[in-house]
Amino acid sequence: MKRFTVLMCCLYIWGCSSGINLTVPDSIANTTAAKGYLAGSLGVTTEWPSTGEGIITTLFIRPDGQSDQIVLSTPNTKKSDFHSGTDRGQIFVTALPEGRYEINQVIFRGTNGRKTVRSKSNNNLGIFFNVSADKVTYIGQFITSSLVANSQLWNTLYPSGLAIVHHSYAAERDQPLITERFPAIATLTFDEANLEGYEENKLASKVIEK
Repeated sequence: MKRFTVLMCCLYIWGCSSGINLTVPDSIANTTAAKGYLAGSLGVTTEWPSTGEGIITTLFIRPDGQSDQIVLSTPNTKKSDFHSGTDRGQIFVTALPEGRYEINQVIFRGTNGRKTVRSKSNNNLGIFFNVSADKVTYIGQFITSSLVANSQLWNTLYPSGLAIVHHSYAAERDQPLITERFPAIATLTFDEANLEGYEENKLASKVIEK
């Protein structure tokens, strides 16, 4: 138990990867509930014209029934933990109290080549998963791509700055990266979490902010 407590402290301090911004509010982190670990990866597709490069993606996650939110945000950098095919991105790991969590919104900041475009999904998305004590809960990879627009002037396709997040599982790639970066959790059970209520079009630009 002592070893687990020390590791938890380390992960709260450096519990993200080479650039992902990860914030866990004290109201969540400091509860007395038994702790587990949340893991996954955020990234972008680099394939033109749907490339997500240059789009900042921020996921909001909250304990079921609570308002305080965990924030995961991609960095504005090309530094990555993996680059496979047309996808690249970073892994993340953080300690969380066991329980049921909701991915309740995603927001984007991109560009259409002329101006910054800010958009967001609907709120209260109802995408749920469970974190178990003394286990690594892997929620998969979230890869952002731009929605594509057509230039009437030039008759060419280009990134609109609006976006969608594609979810899938890449445990064969991510688990070795995670355990290499955080070797103290390598002996814990690595669970692939089901995202209850997930539909691909939920994690997409629905509201454009002015």
